Amino acid sequence: MRFDLNRLLDGAGVSEVVTDDVDLSRYSAGGEAPFQTPVQLTAQARNRAGVVTLDCVYRYTLALRCDRCLAPVSREITLTVPHTVVRSLQNTEEDDEYLVAPDGLVELSEVAANDVIPELPSRTLCREDCKGLCPSCGCDRNTTQCRCEEKETDPRLAALDKFFDEGE
Repeated sequence: MRFDLNRLLDGAGVSEVVTDDVDLSRYSAGGEAPFQTPVQLTAQARNRAGVVTLDCVYRYTLALRCDRCLAPVSREITLTVPHTVVRSLQNTEEDDEYLVAPDGLVELSEVAANDVIPELPSRTLCREDCKGLCPSCGCDRNTTQCRCEEKETDPRLAALDKFFDEGE
């Protein structure tokens, strides 16, 4: 959806609000599709003393898997990102600080992708004390107590373990 900010950029308007559902299902995180439902966007543009700001509020549900036990994790997220909108920049080094809209139109799906995707978590846990999966039998240690022998061995020293086992 395109948000027309020409009235605000020309100084004629004071405030405008639009809402839209943005489809980010084509994006993935760690091989997973975290956006099972559209991202709800509320964008409010304001002209205050000739400065146009665009405040974007995103509401979405993240659907990921726990990095330790692979259990499904669903989290409700609300993210607010402010932008300053300009028609052009004289110094191109300031590109990251401003939202440039030469024709006065802002493509909200692009803005949403640029705001939401970098905020995806680098690690997801079902809970902070998740015990993960047993490296031997693969059972979920949060729900099952396995009987595997837990041997603390540095993998770099595994060859020495074989040496000592042969000596017996």
